[in-house]
Amino acid sequence: MTTELSALPGADRGGTLEGVVVVELAQTVAGELAGGLLADLGATVIKIEPREGSPLRRRGPAIAGEDSLYFQSENRGKYSVVAELDALTREPWLAKLVESADAIVEDLGPGRLESSGLSPDGLLAGNARLAILRISPFGQTGPLARERGDDRIAQAFSGMQFATGFPDRPPIPVTVPLAEAWSAILGAATLLMAVFHARRSGHGQIVDLGLYQTALRMQEDVVIRHHTTGAIASRMGTESATVVPANVYPTRDGGFVALSGAGDQPFARLCEAIGAPEAVKDSRFATSAARLANRAAADELVRAWVARHDLADVETRFTKAGVAGTAVRSVDEIIDDAHVRARRSAVTLRSTSGHDFLAPAATPRFSRTSARDAASAPRLGEHTASVGASVERLIGRPRPRLTWSSDRGDGALGGVRVLDLSQWLAGPAAATLLADFGAEVIMVELPPTGAASIDGPGSRGVGFPVTNRNKRSITLDVLERWNLAPAELHAVNPGLVILRSSGFGQSGPYAMRAAFNPVGLAFGGMTYLNGFPDRPPCRDGVTAGDYTNALFNALGMVAALLRRDLDDQGQVVETAMYECALRLTGDLLAVRSALGVRRERAAGDSPLYPSSLTVEAVDGRFVAASAAGWSDFAEALGRLGRLRTDDPARVKEELAKLIGALAAQEAVRVLREAGLAASAVNSVADLVREPHLWSRGDLVRRSNGHSGEIVMQGVVPVLSRTPGRLGDWSRRPGSDNQAVLGTLLGYTPQQILELSSGPQESNAR
Repeated sequence: MTTELSALPGADRGGTLEGVVVVELAQTVAGELAGGLLADLGATVIKIEPREGSPLRRRGPAIAGEDSLYFQSENRGKYSVVAELDALTREPWLAKLVESADAIVEDLGPGRLESSGLSPDGLLAGNARLAILRISPFGQTGPLARERGDDRIAQAFSGMQFATGFPDRPPIPVTVPLAEAWSAILGAATLLMAVFHARRSGHGQIVDLGLYQTALRMQEDVVIRHHTTGAIASRMGTESATVVPANVYPTRDGGFVALSGAGDQPFARLCEAIGAPEAVKDSRFATSAARLANRAAADELVRAWVARHDLADVETRFTKAGVAGTAVRSVDEIIDDAHVRARRSAVTLRSTSGHDFLAPAATPRFSRTSARDAASAPRLGEHTASVGASVERLIGRPRPRLTWSSDRGDGALGGVRVLDLSQWLAGPAAATLLADFGAEVIMVELPPTGAASIDGPGSRGVGFPVTNRNKRSITLDVLERWNLAPAELHAVNPGLVILRSSGFGQSGPYAMRAAFNPVGLAFGGMTYLNGFPDRPPCRDGVTAGDYTNALFNALGMVAALLRRDLDDQGQVVETAMYECALRLTGDLLAVRSALGVRRERAAGDSPLYPSSLTVEAVDGRFVAASAAGWSDFAEALGRLGRLRTDDPARVKEELAKLIGALAAQEAVRVLREAGLAASAVNSVADLVREPHLWSRGDLVRRSNGHSGEIVMQGVVPVLSRTPGRLGDWSRRPGSDNQAVLGTLLGYTPQQILELSSGPQESNAR
């Protein structure tokens, strides 16, 4: 495969996406990260830059005389070509490059491609199998399509910021660029789905993704909970809205430990570890629902014990007892950790001037086709000549063409069958993303043995209709009675793609440690950065660990399916939640290893968004505004007839006066008309009233049988040719036993009963 690309430096890295050629027309975090994730997996990503280079080359800390460390971390393994957009149609070799590419990643905003003579329809006319990812602040359609935005605006608009922070302080954004990062992962995954479909149908398509959409889509239970109960997800500081105890607790020696006692058995292990085994018999703590109802008492039970012990002792005890808990790790503790080193979760890159620095390793991992680590990011225009000289070879590379079957079903992943054996959130959520786009997903649930827990494995909580929609349910006691090791599975089906998703990965000294959402985030460095300098690290409001893991799960699965097109071989896709979290920390490792800078909590401020702020409006709601620089704010204030100043502090004061005198929506209107990016900090109650969301299908109404109607998230992003589906969800475990085990597999009713019954029923017979 690399023969056709051999003129390009680093073309021998291999990888799951080896041979996939991507043209990147990106200048924002989301677009460049999407391209970077594809390059991590072995795709040939050719980055087209203007003469002045990508703006991200100048954003964030840098080694003197070099591009920013953020740019160098996220653009590793790419090829840089200097060309203006209109040259892609005028310059013959660039036109050939576009006509031979598998995919384009673009984030320049609605209308920019069209004004440069690169309309998607025109691109598809010249390259019928082209998949085009278009990332923009609010999507390509809808009332807000032309408005400006970035991560900070997307977090505010989507409800993410409203739920992050402490109840007695203003809402803050998640410190890492979570909205843009989630857009990058889901954008990359659905772009690969479009490539998968194009190989079979011969037709490419457009993937339309707004920065806010993934952030809204992955708040799976928030919208349904609000519709059914009126509850509004709000700021809870270090606590969890749905699990008790799940918190960040201070230790005797000044550290912090994050833990989760989700489910009755994990809570029982926690009680054993803290010397309170009788607590599980206390009616206040006996069930998940009881612990939620007695939040303060359950939380104090753990807090008091942790406060009497040093951090190392707490972590050692929790590890030994199988409790999901870990120290909230700073960048130094991540770099020095034995598990991180054993798994090579951080890799060394070489800067343009020859300095070595650390960056998060690629994720997911693949048992057969992981790409070799990239050495560095490209200098501006470094590969213009070599890419130009390689175009004819690129055109001649083998491109899989598979037979299309009319019975494949709808969707980009029609014909793919997925067996979902997962129990916790990151697995089911990933399988549903595949199901949304046409995969046939069969969910395997454990046979019911009593009242279902609201937060344990296989629980059917409020968000179940979103997390498990478009699936069929069967009940099998597979975990107890079957041997499902990858080697045995591949012996039966060599083409099987197997996802193994866990908190700490399948190897390394901590492989067997328990981990839920708070643990993955704390170990991966995201929690440490989140919050205020004078408060404990606070949780994000959107279960970022599980859903980041889910997005990477989906990306890895589709990449492995594409690889199987080349050699008919399956493999194991492996994700570790802490590595997924670490991958989103951008230049955290780089600035520490290259510049000696240790990042601390800064109320959501980030060097990537130095000119952004959140201000309370006169009606009590908050407004977020963002710009490329404070000079942009100053110019906007001048256009509004207000004091124009070059002093950022004075600019902030003027903006606070302006916003503070207006209702939130009026302030947003004024700021947008002045050319700024702005949004109210929306709650879920605001979101369900937002016309833009309904116009793009982000929110939909579905029948819930006798319970009436519910509102839930729609299918995102929007694929122009295979837009996905919104089907039903299983109302009870095993609802499809007969359809799957009987009709599909041919088992008799007696065999189905034996396979699908729980251990108590088996023993009774």
